[in-house]
Amino acid sequence: MTIYFKNMDIVVPGDIIARGDYKIIEGAYKLGDMIVAEVIGIVYIKDKNIKVVPLEGSYYIPKVGDIIVGKIVDYNPVSWSVDIRAPYLARLEASDYLGRPIDPSRENINRFLDVGDLVIAKVAVTDRSTNPQLVAYGKGLGKITGGKIVYVAPPKIPRILGRNQSMIKMIRDITKADIKVGNNGVIWVKARNKELEELVIGTILKIERESHIPGLTERVREFLVNGMKKLELGDK
Repeated sequence: MTIYFKNMDIVVPGDIIARGDYKIIEGAYKLGDMIVAEVIGIVYIKDKNIKVVPLEGSYYIPKVGDIIVGKIVDYNPVSWSVDIRAPYLARLEASDYLGRPIDPSRENINRFLDVGDLVIAKVAVTDRSTNPQLVAYGKGLGKITGGKIVYVAPPKIPRILGRNQSMIKMIRDITKADIKVGNNGVIWVKARNKELEELVIGTILKIERESHIPGLTERVREFLVNGMKKLELGDK
């Protein structure tokens, strides 16, 4: 067992923190016998436990299987470049959006997605030698329109989702809003009116600010219920 960093050192994605039989609490992953940092953060080492606490505002590091909300920023005849809040752009092949091959001599892909459009996609491939590859064909994936976007620090997404997605389910149940949460810290909200969308966004930002304070779930529930009452009174 070998440790390469001291307690409370700052690590960046890809740093090998240690080798050997250590337990990962958060912020790292195993690669063979290596413990590798997956976020920019402060490493804490105690006994055989290793935890990397993300620094506030860390950029997003894509992982295969992540769901992201991205923005189209460029395209060529067969694919789009997508801003996913990572240090590099992702690539979305036209066939992985349309679910079929495309003939670039006959079809212009900007008919389907143009610069500025938003998509919900899944990270299909990611490694250090190429830009992340996305798939946006399938249930729950594809172009999104309307609604509003809120940006949060990617490390806060687990708290916004809650254990077994309990927190986001509570928000959806109370507000009846359509909410898509990207692992990249981009959240799309669409509700029956702008006031309700603002309430949902305010709730999400409250979770981000207060995620470290005990009793978060009940505070969020109270915030939502009071906000809904005010909106209902305003409608009368």
